[in-house]
Amino acid sequence: MQPKEFTLVRDALRSFAARHRVGCADEIEPRTRTTAQRALDELGLGELRLTSPPAATAQECALLAEEHGRQPLTTSLLGTALLAPELLRLLKNPATASRPTIALARDLRFPGPYRSPLVAWDCDAADGALCAEPDGTVRRAGLGPPVRTADLLRGVRAVPGDGSGEVVGRLGPDDRRRWQSYALVVVAAELVGAARAFVELSTQYARDRRQYGRPIGSFQAVQHLLADARVLVDACTSASRYAAWCLDHEPPDAALTAARVAKAEVNTSAVEAVYAGMQVFGGIAQTWEHVAHLYLRRVLVGARLLATTDDLLPVLAEGVPSVAAEDAPAAAEPEATR
Repeated sequence: MQPKEFTLVRDALRSFAARHRVGCADEIEPRTRTTAQRALDELGLGELRLTSPPAATAQECALLAEEHGRQPLTTSLLGTALLAPELLRLLKNPATASRPTIALARDLRFPGPYRSPLVAWDCDAADGALCAEPDGTVRRAGLGPPVRTADLLRGVRAVPGDGSGEVVGRLGPDDRRRWQSYALVVVAAELVGAARAFVELSTQYARDRRQYGRPIGSFQAVQHLLADARVLVDACTSASRYAAWCLDHEPPDAALTAARVAKAEVNTSAVEAVYAGMQVFGGIAQTWEHVAHLYLRRVLVGARLLATTDDLLPVLAEGVPSVAAEDAPAAAEPEATR
């Protein structure tokens, strides 16, 4: 995509996000979700990765995911417009389903090497889910009832049955690495956007909120919190953007290693940055009516999404890119998805 063309697409997404962001949890209603999703679909972002070669690079898609994460949005961009189309493109089978999302294990990690319950993640407006198994087999599954997660903004539904579904294709080893790398980078990029936006919100609050006749941002303790948070955000931004660059320029093994490093970094840094912002906001951030907990929920769930830091670090330490992090035994179901 030409720079000017990408700028127009990014600005259109930014304008959409400003119009359809939710200001508090009470605004998350079926009607508003449907309206926002329809408006997002009109942007045509689901076509960016369906063609070969794709219309948008992985770096551009990661930047769009980062932009989407900056606002509390109820729309499905990652699942239905970025991740599922990429999986179909790698399968060379774009007509398998009209609007799928991706299926994950019940704990929201990559599906493991054994049969387990699946969920359709980020499934608003989806008509099915694609499950990429550890051996490269990709199956299509239907959608069941909604599943509650801590992330109030994102729709998740159960996958009925044993999760077997119809086989729609098989990924080769390199394409499987490309798929894992792309998924990790896109998810990490959205978390970076959420963390950066929340640190900016807390910084602005520190300028406006006054105690003892002075803005709280003039107090050294608050300055240290925000400075540390900014460093954390910059660190995970660098890691995720470098990983996105690797998707476009490096072989699959190197790209997968960079993607794992980025996700491990973001899992830690984004959570710590948001925690710092929560401290700056103080008690008001703990209220249902404030937007802070929507960012916190998204980042906490995202830090467990696809692969946790505990999954990724041992694999990176082994230095064997072909070993998938999701092949490790899954931990007990995290509280965030119960």
